[in-house]
Amino acid sequence: MAAGRPVAAVLSAVLSAALLAGCSSGAEDARLQHAADYSAHPHLKVTGYPVPETLGLVQQVVWRLADGSADRLVKLAAAEGPTDARRAAAEEWVRTYGPGAAGEVTADFGDDPANRQTVRLTFHGTGQVKELTLRMDGPDGGGGWRVLLT
Repeated sequence: MAAGRPVAAVLSAVLSAALLAGCSSGAEDARLQHAADYSAHPHLKVTGYPVPETLGLVQQVVWRLADGSADRLVKLAAAEGPTDARRAAAEEWVRTYGPGAAGEVTADFGDDPANRQTVRLTFHGTGQVKELTLRMDGPDGGGGWRVLLT
C-alpha cells in the first residue's frame, strides 16, 4: 500500500496543475467578463422562446449597445456582407439604440429556432423598437449563433 502513495501524490499534483491551467484559460476570462457585464447592466426582460445560445447573444447585443461598443458588437455579427458594412451598421446601431439600451429593455423571441430566429427589442426609455435576425453562422452552423447587422 505504501507504494501506491507516491503514485497518488504525483497523480494529485498533475490533476491540480491541470485544474489550475484550466482555470486561467480564456473560458475563465469569458466567465468573469460575463459576470461583470451582468452586474453592470439592467436585467433584460424576456418573452417568447429563446434557447440559451440565442438569449446569451441578444443579452450581449444589448450590453454592447448600452456600452457604445461598436467594436464588440461587430464581434457578435454574422459573417454576411463586407466587413466595412458590418462595422458601419454596428456604429449606426450604437448611435441609434445605445441610449435606449442603457435602460429597461424587453426582448421578445419568436418561435423556437432551428437555424434562424427573429427577436424584437423594445427600449422602454426611448420607446424605440429594433427587430434582430439571429442565425447560425459558418459552414453547417459551426460558427454558432450570430446577429445580422443590417
